[in-house]
Amino acid sequence: MRVTIQLFAVLREQLGDSVQIDVPEPVTSTRLMERFFVAYPQFRAAAASLNLAVDQSYVTEDEPILPGQEVAIFPPVSGG
Repeated sequence: MRVTIQLFAVLREQLGDSVQIDVPEPVTSTRLMERFFVAYPQFRAAAASLNLAVDQSYVTEDEPILPGQEVAIFPPVSGG
C-alpha cells in the first residue's frame, strides 16, 4: 500500500510538504516508520524524538494504518 505522509518542521524543510512510502500490508505504524528510515536514513538518528500521528492522534508501535487515513510525522511539539 502506498502511504502519503505529511511532514512538519525540519522534515518539511528538507523533504517538502509530504512524501509517499510503499509499505507491505498489513501496514502498521512500526512498519511505516521502518520504511521511512530506509528511504530517508538521514533521519534515523532522530527516530526516538519523532512522533507519528494517524488521523490527528498520536499512535504507538504496531498500530494499524488503513487506506485513506491521514498520516503525519513531526518532531516534539511544546506549548506555551
